[in-house]
Parts: sequence; structure tokens; C-alpha cells
Amino acid sequence: MTQPGRNESPNLAIGPNNTTRSISEPVARRVWVAAGGRCTFCNRWLLDDETTGQPVFIGQLAHVVGWDTTAGSPRGADQLPIPDRNGADNLMLLCYDQHHVIDSRSLWTVYDADRLRDIKRQHEHRIKQLTSLAQKDSTTVLRLVDTIHGRPVQLAPSAINEALVAVGRFPSYVLRGADEYEVDLRRIPGEIEGTAVHWSAAISVIDERLRLLRALVADDAVTDLSVFPLARLPILIALGVMLDDTIPTTVYPKRRGGSEAWGWPASGTDREFEWREVSSGKNDPEQVTVVFSISGSVEIDRLPGELSDGVRIYEITPAGVSPNFDLVDTPATVDAFALCWRAVIAQIETLPMVASVNLVPAAPTTVAVAIGRSINTSVHPPMRIYDRTAHGESYAFMMDLPR
Repeated sequence: MTQPGRNESPNLAIGPNNTTRSISEPVARRVWVAAGGRCTFCNRWLLDDETTGQPVFIGQLAHVVGWDTTAGSPRGADQLPIPDRNGADNLMLLCYDQHHVIDSRSLWTVYDADRLRDIKRQHEHRIKQLTSLAQKDSTTVLRLVDTIHGRPVQLAPSAINEALVAVGRFPSYVLRGADEYEVDLRRIPGEIEGTAVHWSAAISVIDERLRLLRALVADDAVTDLSVFPLARLPILIALGVMLDDTIPTTVYPKRRGGSEAWGWPASGTDREFEWREVSSGKNDPEQVTVVFSISGSVEIDRLPGELSDGVRIYEITPAGVSPNFDLVDTPATVDAFALCWRAVIAQIETLPMVASVNLVPAAPTTVAVAIGRSINTSVHPPMRIYDRTAHGESYAFMMDLPR
């Protein structure tokens, strides 16, 4: 008798009460290959024993519609002709546990034939999609996580994989550290208070990981970068400044709404941006403040005195619409923002005696990184980042951008 959980042959279909039926080799091979050697339900690898690591077939060929019409045959009353029930279209590759679940009589209505066909179709489509990706479609993943107002954030590899596969890429984790994450800032104290220790330690950790990235780029081991960041705005802007400009880089957003999904939505609206001079800064020509009202409006009257009293102030806003959290939902919108921001930087460069530029952002993740990526620290004046205080009623200095 076949031992539960194992299959003596990849050609055997296992039925109720551990009964077996032999499936022709071409049909069995087609089912195994289409499923990628993984359970159609839980994605478990079915070619090795988990305990010993020895090569053994632990997968089972399961019938969507039972192989006969007897009362004990799961979904056997379906109208599918008997001769078609041992065909590849009616067989699924499952692990023992999931096979037991779908064939349990109490769950026949839950896992009816239509639902099982849909699950089989989705799994096999995903396997085909993944295996169609070539080496040229590989991209190196850079994940960055921190605490945000005291709440440690999470970023599962599965969410990254789904976001990349959706755009025809597959991930390479050559930057992965000993603690799994490439850049993990969650253990650094002082984030809630926005202390100088937190920012300086965070910059040091980022710089260490990016030094490895730069070495891999120099060796041609990394040719494309996908960035998945989730942190406070000062960190995101600093990350943008520190990223290597010599390789193609794509920054992916986390979708709103409480889900773990990442990447751009299937449809969005391309937006443009505009800038204006809010104050001429006649009293303090050495200081410039730039306000980014993108995901929300930055109220000028709530800015601390050092950012507003006699200081030249520029504001960047979306053209024709009010700032809001869902505004930036296409890569083209990020590009349009960067173009507008670079125009403001060019304007600042024409001003005499500018000693420093203060940045006050209300912006989504992708735009925050774009703010940093547009800054050339060897040419532009020193820039200082302000962010909302813990209670959110005003803005306070957080950090100088690394140079």
C-alpha cells in the first residue's frame, strides 16, 4: 500500500481510501510539468522528502472530477464523460494534505469542480509565466524597512515577487544580509523622537549596504535595481541621494488600503506638477525653503520661523488637482514630479548667496526617493530635511542630507 504522503510513482493517481489508478506517462508528465513540481494549492515542492531531503515523489495526482460516478467519488456526479476523467485537464498535482482536504466529503461543496478548475488554471498560468522569464529579466532587489512613528513595518519577499512578476521581472537577492533584509533600520532607537542618533545610524547602515551594491555594479554582477522602501520621509530622501545613478533603477510603491501588495495599479492617471514662489525672501537671502505639497498640503503658517520668516519659499503642487494620498499612481507621474523639482533646483542655482535649502515634504514614497535622486550633492547647496513632529501639528528639523 502507498505510504500516506508519498507516491511510489509519478504516474499514479490517488483516490479515496488510498486507492490508486495508473495514468499514462504522457498525461502524468504534462500535469507534473504544468504544475512546476509544486502543489497546486500550497506551492509545496513535491520532488524531495522534507525530513531526509532524499529524492522521492511526494506529490499526488488528484482528480478534479472523480474517476467514476459512485457515491464515494468526489464530485463524481459531474457531467464530465468518464473517458475524459483521466486526462490532464481533469488532474491536479497536490501534496497529500491538500488532496485529503479537497476529497473530504464535507468539503465537496466548498471545493466543487469549477473552483478546482479555477485554482488549477491560476497555478499553472503562474508557473508558465515564471518559467518564461529569461536571465535578462532578472533585477536585483533592494529592500529598506524602518519603524514609522513607532510601528515596525514588514515587507515579505512574496509581495515583492508578485510585484516583479506582474511586470515581467524576477528577483535576485544578492544584497540580502544575515538578518534577511538588505537594509533593516528597525532596531535603531530614536525614530519616534527623530533624534540625530537615529538618522546618523540609519545613514551609516544604508551606506554600508550601498557600498556592497556599488562593488557588485562595478563587477557587472548587478545591472538592474528594484527598490522597495518603507520608512520615514527623511530616510527615503536620503536613500534617493545615495542611490547609484549608473544603473537602471525602479522604485516600487506600496499600495494603499491595508493590503501587502506592492507595485503600480493596473490603471492610473498621469499627473503634471507646477511650482510657485510663495515668498521672495528679502530678509534672509541665504536661506531657501522648498515645500512639497503632494500627498497632502503643507500649511505655510505652521512652518517654524527659521523656514518662513523672511525666507524665500517655493512650493511644488500637482497641477489642476488638490494634493491627496492617491495622487501618484503611475511611474510617469513620478517622472513629471522630478522634472518640476529639477526646474526649482535650477531656479535656486540662479540665486546669489544661497547657503542652504530646507526641504519640507508631504509626499508618497516614490516621490520622496525622487526628491533625493534629483539632488547633486557635489554641486547643489547643502539641503536640510524637516518632517512632522510626533504629534503631527508642526514641522521640525530632522537631518542634513548626506554629502
